[in-house]
Formats: sequence, C-alpha cells, structure tokens
Amino acid sequence: MPRGTLITPDGTRIAYRTDLPPRGPAGPPAVLLLDGPTGHAGDWDDLTARLCEDGHRVVRYEARRDERATEEVRGAAAATADAAALLRHLGLVPAVLVARSEAGHTARRLAHAAPHLILSLILLDEPHDACRNDDAHDTHPTLALRADQATPHDPHTLHEAIGEFLRRTGATRKDAAHA
Repeated sequence: MPRGTLITPDGTRIAYRTDLPPRGPAGPPAVLLLDGPTGHAGDWDDLTARLCEDGHRVVRYEARRDERATEEVRGAAAATADAAALLRHLGLVPAVLVARSEAGHTARRLAHAAPHLILSLILLDEPHDACRNDDAHDTHPTLALRADQATPHDPHTLHEAIGEFLRRTGATRKDAAHA
C-alpha cells in the first residue's frame, strides 16, 4: 500500500495511501474514499480490500481537522480543494467518490465545482441537512445509502450495494476511466 503526502497550495500536509488491485493499477476507475470528521482512513480497510479485488485503485486520506471548528468554519472550500488536488496529483480522474457522513458535503461540492473530476457519487449515511445541489444529481450518477445500509461494519452488504451501482452505471469497465 503506497503512502504519500500531498502539500496543498496553502501548505497543509495531507497524508494518503493508495491500495492497488492484485492485477496492478490498470482497470476500472479509481475510488476516492472520503470520511466525516470523526472517521479515519483505517475505517475503510474491509471495503478497500473488496474494491481492490474488483479491480479498483482505492485512495484514502486523513482530511484536515480543526476540532474547534464546525465543518463550515473549518473550510468547506478547503476540504473540496484538498480532494480535488489529491485526485489531480495522483492522476485519478474521473474517479468514483465514496463519502460517508458529513463528507457527503465535500463530495457534492466537488461534483458541482469540478464535474470533470468525478464519474459518480456514493453517499453513505449523509446527514439529513446535507447541502443538496441539484447540479450534482443532474451530471453524476448518485447512490445514497442510509446508515442501516451503509455501515462499514457490514462490508459485505455495503460492497454489494456499491458493486451493483457501479455495474449499473458502467463504472466497472476498464474504459470507464476514459469516458
């Protein structure tokens, strides 16, 4: 699992790791995993392994955190810019975004601000008050799963739902990355 550090234009260091499928980096589109403020990259271990088995290159990172600030104060623009910078830095565009909890805000903002970077959105247990941007729904296939369907503690059910969505939207084909 290659690890790296991205230094953003404002000097913030973002640690990331990339998990490759057993057959190498070529294959279906990459998946960027985004987590909410209380999660961390290790929460995705089981799902990452399953997505890699499906041939996806999977990237996860620790988002910036400022425990004293709310998501909006912390910098919605910074969170969105960080995800975009990481995708560009790794050359993983367009990618599938899988976002859990409040990271759904970041995924939706990124889909709206830079639609060419995103192939589809998978939103897990997004808060009820999530900012909903109709443009993201109009331009990107989106799957939203409730907490009882999206728990990382049941990776089999979650993997099956994600796999079916990616098959249905064509994001499992090798050529989908060049769509």
